[in-house]
Amino acid sequence: MKRIILMSAFLVLVSANGWAFRNGCGMEPGMGTPFHWASNLDLTEDQKAEIQARQQAFAEEMSPLRDKLFSRRMELRELWSQATPDQARISTKQREIRDLQSRIQERATQHQLDCRKLLTPEQKEKLGTSVAYQDGMRGGHGMGRHGW
Repeated sequence: MKRIILMSAFLVLVSANGWAFRNGCGMEPGMGTPFHWASNLDLTEDQKAEIQARQQAFAEEMSPLRDKLFSRRMELRELWSQATPDQARISTKQREIRDLQSRIQERATQHQLDCRKLLTPEQKEKLGTSVAYQDGMRGGHGMGRHGW
């Protein structure tokens, strides 16, 4: 019975995972630009199109990695749910999760830097001001997944 519940939860979360990331990293539905404040950057139509194309490619590239990460997390939960958890297997699974998280973060950083290359110096300056302002509004917790 426990396995049926876990598998049901897994299927629901996998479906939710695909829905949550369908717009790519930082894309707001229907916005046409990467962030809600990107309208302040005065992007050209070519820039918007290129950024959207890159966002789509990035989302497609990340989807399998996110699915794999989710799967490894579910496997880790299963290991912890055992009456006598196997420390070696748990440690191995945790290492796999960290490696996947690192790959995703590295690729996201590269994607953000690649998108910045499309901006003019003036747009980069406006972006820096917008990010600094938003960072202050959030209490200085950093850019998170939305900053580039």
